[in-house]
Amino acid sequence: MRTGHLLAIAACGLAAGAVVLVLELTSDHADPRMLWVFAGPLIGLNFIATGLYASRRRPESRIGVLMVLLGFAWFALRLEASNSAVVHTAGEVLGGLFGGVFLHLGLSFPTGRLRDGLDRAIVAVGYVVFVLALVPMRLFATSADLECTDCPENLLLVERDPSLADAAETGGAVALAVLFAVVLARALKHWRDAGVFERVQLTPVYVCSLLTFLLVTADLAGLDGAWWAAVGSTALLPFAYLWGLLRSHVVHLDAQLRDRLEELRASRARLVEAGDAERRRLERDLHDGAQSRLVAVSLLLRNARRRTDDDELGAMLDRALDELGRGIDELRELAHGIHPAVLTDHGLEPALQALVSRTPVPVSVEADAGERLPPPVESAAYFVVSEALTNVAKYARASQAAVTVRREDGHLTVAVSDDGVGGADVSRGSGLRGLADRVAALDGRLSLESPPGRGTRLVARIPVRPPTR
Repeated sequence: MRTGHLLAIAACGLAAGAVVLVLELTSDHADPRMLWVFAGPLIGLNFIATGLYASRRRPESRIGVLMVLLGFAWFALRLEASNSAVVHTAGEVLGGLFGGVFLHLGLSFPTGRLRDGLDRAIVAVGYVVFVLALVPMRLFATSADLECTDCPENLLLVERDPSLADAAETGGAVALAVLFAVVLARALKHWRDAGVFERVQLTPVYVCSLLTFLLVTADLAGLDGAWWAAVGSTALLPFAYLWGLLRSHVVHLDAQLRDRLEELRASRARLVEAGDAERRRLERDLHDGAQSRLVAVSLLLRNARRRTDDDELGAMLDRALDELGRGIDELRELAHGIHPAVLTDHGLEPALQALVSRTPVPVSVEADAGERLPPPVESAAYFVVSEALTNVAKYARASQAAVTVRREDGHLTVAVSDDGVGGADVSRGSGLRGLADRVAALDGRLSLESPPGRGTRLVARIPVRPPTR
């Protein structure tokens, strides 16, 4: 709704509330009068104010409109406080609209839209039952028969017949009881079918609404005190609906946050996979392209060296062969650092054995990963060990290190420990930060224990299955 519409509705609500206030103040039969002076206008205004707030905050929902209509229906109900027979009788009849809108609001919460044809049929029957449930007995009972000696003349009276009036009252009570049972069963089904978070918002609304409905039915059945209990429950209804709407808004925000978090996780995982794919491509290009060409050049130089008898030229060719050999070794190490082919072709354990064989510090390996793991998991585990062993060789001043790989409880646990000087810190090294990001992208966790002088232990725990996309 536009701001102008909201202000117009608010003005109409205040005017209707003022009319009801005057009726309650001047009524000869509203008892106790002072209670109705407050409750009559206040309950209706609460519904209207809450409905306008809901329309402002959740314009896509019709709940706000229904709550505003419920407030005006309450004012129509309180027309029965009038001393005028016409206005009093209109209030007796039109007041039933409050029950119909109330039922419509409850079954359609939190969207304001009824779910299916059965709900629409129940609400349609509800409008008829609430409006007409009390009319038949008024056809055969005077105001005094209805225990309101000070009320204006009953204009609906056709012929006084207490027996027919009692029968009509009983029929109305039965109709409301049957309708209550149907609504209760339907509400329970909606609640069971709802998700966990949706139940959180439905529970206060359903409890308060069904309690009010039950108390109204009990009052019509003749239970003493049920009417005032129903009025008290009705006064709490706007707050129950507002609470439900606010919780609905929180649930909506929570769902959006979860969706965005899941998309963030998926995008991080896609970035890791794309990076691994690019690493594999670069490794293949280096191996099949530059490295193969350099090896071919090395063979040509060796062949030339065997054929030359010139000592000076031979010495130059030997130096060239040495330099070329070191270049090939460095290129091979670079290719391994980008992405080792043995990891792609043979799996994690052989790749770790090859990695350990090139480490200058003695390293023991205990690997029990079982069958092949998903490629992103294997890559993450390999680079955790690679980075850890690189740090051991460069900074730890360790005499030995150990690598442990275990697969259990749907997770792969990779641990690298050494007996070096310790003092490592994830926040101070870009390599370890990159590892933490890589592991986190797979919903894993990286932890580091490195007390000064007591060695270092790096542990990565990675779900074996990739995160949900």
